Amino acid sequence: MNPMGSPSSRGVARAGLAAAAAGLMGLLAVGAWLRPGLPFEGGDLSERASYLLRHSRCWIGGWLLCGFGALLVVNLYRVLAARWSGASEGKCGLAIILATAGLAADLSGVALWMIAAPGLGADQLKLVDKMALALSLFVAKILYSLAGMLLTFAGWRELPRGLGVLAFAVWLSGFYVAGKTACGCGPGLFWGLAVLAILFIAWSASLGVHYLRIPPGRMGGEA
Repeated sequence: MNPMGSPSSRGVARAGLAAAAAGLMGLLAVGAWLRPGLPFEGGDLSERASYLLRHSRCWIGGWLLCGFGALLVVNLYRVLAARWSGASEGKCGLAIILATAGLAADLSGVALWMIAAPGLGADQLKLVDKMALALSLFVAKILYSLAGMLLTFAGWRELPRGLGVLAFAVWLSGFYVAGKTACGCGPGLFWGLAVLAILFIAWSASLGVHYLRIPPGRMGGEA
C-alpha cells in the first residue's frame, strides 16, 4: 500500500491480470461447453434442452468459471476505485454501487442458466432464457459499462492515453451487447459478446502489465 492508503501499483497489476485470466477462462468455457446450449444463434429449443441434459456437468462448470470471472471484474473495479477515489470520490463511489448492482444481476442470470435450465422442456427453457438474458446481458452489461466509464473518467490523468481509449471501447461494447439483447439479435449478440470479452481481456491485461512496470512507491502516470 502507498502512504495514502490506496492500492499500490502491484495491487492494481494483480487485480488487472487476475481479471484478464478469468476473462480468458470464461471465453474458453463458452467456446468449449456453453455455446451449444445458449440461445444466440437460433438453435432449436428441444436440441438445446437435450444438450443441457446430456452435458449438465460441463454446463455447470462453464457457468461457475463465468461467475468467478464476474467476481474478479468487480474486484478490479473495487481496486481502481480505491486508487482513484482521492481524485474523484463521487465518481468512484457511484461506480462501485453500479458495479455491485451489476454483479448481483449478472450472478442471478448465471444462476438461472446454471441451475434452472438443465432438465427443462423447450417452453420452460425459453422463459429461463428471457430472464437470464435480461439480467446478465442487459441489466448487468449496462451497469458494468456505466461503472467502467465513471472509473475511466476518474483515473484519466493517471492512465496512459492508449489504455484510456481502449477502456472506452470496452464500455461501448458493453452497451452494444445490451442493445443487441434488447432487440433479440441472436447472431449479432454472440459476436458482440466475443468482441466485448476480447477487448476486456486486452484492456485488463494491458492495465496489469502497465502497473507492474511502475516502480514500487510511485503513482502511475502517462506512458
